[in-house]
Amino acid sequence: MKKRTILFSLSLFVSVVGFAQNFTHRGDMNIYWGYNRSVFSTSDIRFTGSGYDFTLNDIKAYDRPTDFSFSTYFKPASITIPQYVYRASYFVTDRWALSIGMDHMKYVMPVQSSHISGEINQTGNPFNGQYDHQEIQVTPDFLKFEHTDGLNYLNLLAEYYYEIYSSSSHNFGIVPFAGAGGGMMIPKSNVTLMNGERSDKFHIDGFGISVNAGVQFYFYKHFFFRTQVKGGYINMPDILTRPDGASDRASQDFWFGMLDFAFGGQWSL
Repeated sequence: MKKRTILFSLSLFVSVVGFAQNFTHRGDMNIYWGYNRSVFSTSDIRFTGSGYDFTLNDIKAYDRPTDFSFSTYFKPASITIPQYVYRASYFVTDRWALSIGMDHMKYVMPVQSSHISGEINQTGNPFNGQYDHQEIQVTPDFLKFEHTDGLNYLNLLAEYYYEIYSSSSHNFGIVPFAGAGGGMMIPKSNVTLMNGERSDKFHIDGFGISVNAGVQFYFYKHFFFRTQVKGGYINMPDILTRPDGASDRASQDFWFGMLDFAFGGQWSL
């Protein structure tokens, strides 16, 4: 009985792989659009400018998902309001694809307790002082800090696909994949620092690197649903904190994780 079970499992595996090997992708292109949820590690954020240079330690931040409604998530005029993803891929072989896309996350710093080190010395600034790891309440009158339109990660990926199942008509397939890549961070950071003027402008602030893995479900040959997890490292040394070309900056680095779901189409070029 045990021997028959093993033989059956092996034959099933060979059949599945056989179907998969007949399902080719070389020369195919696909595009997809979807939505994500994200998580972030804590980070130290350094702020520099005329009359100040200080660091806030272990800052926590969260994503900002948009409540679901059909009009928000499916009408063209509003689909960029939630946390979205999009990508275009080209298969250079049956297994390997190169792709470019955007992960639009949202990064929101809530009111919280932190520790501050450094110096603030500006005329009339109520926060003036020398700080050596003192505890501070980070409230909106001191700092509002968000990447909400958004924490935009424009990245290039190399991904490896391997079909574990394809129907005999090739109308349905199950395709796990994994990849890695990197790119630039182009956030639109909403920052108000020490009652100063609000900064809210797109800017290339730094870079990110990431790895990803997931599964793609093909149906009717040309359409698919996919889900994946992605994780990586973000370093942004050049965050704008004042408007109108001021030299004031913030810098931070942190780890991120993301889960996304997307629908797309694929065709041969």
